[in-house]
Amino acid sequence: MLTYDQMKRPTAHDCLKHKWIVEQTKSTVVDKGSTTEALSNLVNFHAHTTMKAATLTFIGSQMVSKAEREELARVFKQLDLNGDGMLSKEEIQEGYSKHYGRLISDKEIDFMFNAVDTDHSGYIDYTEFVVAAMNEKLLLNNQRLSAAFKMFDKDGSGSITPSEIKTVLQSDNKLPEKVIESIIKQVDANGDGQISFEEFTVMMQNASL
Repeated sequence: MLTYDQMKRPTAHDCLKHKWIVEQTKSTVVDKGSTTEALSNLVNFHAHTTMKAATLTFIGSQMVSKAEREELARVFKQLDLNGDGMLSKEEIQEGYSKHYGRLISDKEIDFMFNAVDTDHSGYIDYTEFVVAAMNEKLLLNNQRLSAAFKMFDKDGSGSITPSEIKTVLQSDNKLPEKVIESIIKQVDANGDGQISFEEFTVMMQNASL
């Protein structure tokens, strides 16, 4: 893989078919309870507000412990039957059938993907899997919530303003003002136009958002 001459260097596809990679994938040992819990969390995961979804993605990609990540990686690898680093609807259905003894309906799988597949790629990537498969109460401890709050609170004022929400949530496309207003209205309990850490914590721990 480190061969300088690209004409002699194996492709990514060739590497994935290499005997060592194939054998390592087969030898993955996963605790059955971990797989069952992950699949259950996936099925019960629901779509969140834009702000909560962004926060969960940040925590899932940046703040999950090594032990948590390794266990989830083993579960993900077991479900990822073709080893492409993404979970298809068919792979989720097969994993669910194997561990629960029943097929998950097309309606259920579509509902799950609508909630979990946040980039609408048609597949569940690893970060999306971590966010949805972890127990949300364990994912949202005080340390992680504090770090995520600081991600939004750019000026360190102790509250999140509409402009700070825009800075975090906007990418190439302009986030509509009505979306920002909707987020503030949902979270801003005291109506001062800003989000305090307490309000942020309530939002993150509210299962209905």
